[in-house]
Amino acid sequence: MSILQTSNGTWSYRFEFKGKPYRRRFRSRKEAERAEIQKKSDLNRGLNCDDRITFKEAVQLFFEKHSKPSKASWKDDKAKMNFLSDYFGNQKLTDISPLHIQEMRTYLQNKGLKSSTVDRYHAFVKTVFNKMIFWRKFDGYNPSNGVKLKREPNAHIRYLTRDELILVETQIPDNIYPYFIAGVHAGMRRGELCNLRWENVDLAYGDIFVEKSKSGKARHIPINTVLHSLLVKLFGNGKDHKQRVLGDLHEDFVSHSFIKICKQLGLKNVVFHTLRHTFASQLVMNGVNIFRVSKWLGHASVVTTEKYYAHLSPDNKREEIHKLDKLSGSIKRDTNPSNKPSNSVLTEILA
Repeated sequence: MSILQTSNGTWSYRFEFKGKPYRRRFRSRKEAERAEIQKKSDLNRGLNCDDRITFKEAVQLFFEKHSKPSKASWKDDKAKMNFLSDYFGNQKLTDISPLHIQEMRTYLQNKGLKSSTVDRYHAFVKTVFNKMIFWRKFDGYNPSNGVKLKREPNAHIRYLTRDELILVETQIPDNIYPYFIAGVHAGMRRGELCNLRWENVDLAYGDIFVEKSKSGKARHIPINTVLHSLLVKLFGNGKDHKQRVLGDLHEDFVSHSFIKICKQLGLKNVVFHTLRHTFASQLVMNGVNIFRVSKWLGHASVVTTEKYYAHLSPDNKREEIHKLDKLSGSIKRDTNPSNKPSNSVLTEILA
């Protein structure tokens, strides 16, 4: 094998195939060796990665073939794609190094973005590179792997208190009211609410079926009394099963309208997603099992739910531990020290 270590500590393979030179850099010797074997195998089978593919081309391919067809959050990916396409432009994937990734992070931080947001852009770049490698569009190493994410401690989750909920409910416009109630009592994401159709609502059984969620998994959410009353009224307006349940408002309009009314009411740091946090927080604080809450939220793992909400039920945990008290309720024990056996007796028992 023609594996060499470069001056900056990385490793690369170098060889020629039919008169054309091939060279790629990797973080370790083993990576370079595996990649060389794979590259030679691909060339012998007539397969060849495009050495000239740029980041802009790669991210566009990723968006069209992966994000848009399979991700409910593809609009978030599009926003990241637009920024990153401008940032990296026509720079080839082969020329992007860990230093470029670190510089991107610094640039975003200097623009005032939170570390968690910077991490999401970083993770997006990492996923794009991984997909290009998997699709055999690129056979180099992923430069994102060489830069660590910040992983700051979780910020305080903002949720609405009972008094705040009552305040908003009395002041919110009629056209936003159904979205508000459904957000609080179903915990669905903004896009899920705005795209909910009657064919996925079973009023008789009391169930909402979310067919496509951010995690990629379908889920069922039970309908409580408050939400059921709202849905019955909306259904009584002669809705077609193919029509949207809550109305035809665009999700951005719903979100902006909600934020506007909350600011007018003096509520700080409240966005539409706060309603989802309110749904989960209030359930956990009222003793609902966090695994069940996780299921209703549609989290890919209960670890995510615990990360944000587990700390909200300390009093419930104290109450639950006392449930073990009844196990000893019928045990009668003599606690008088004089009645305890002597050491000699204990020795006989243990012998």
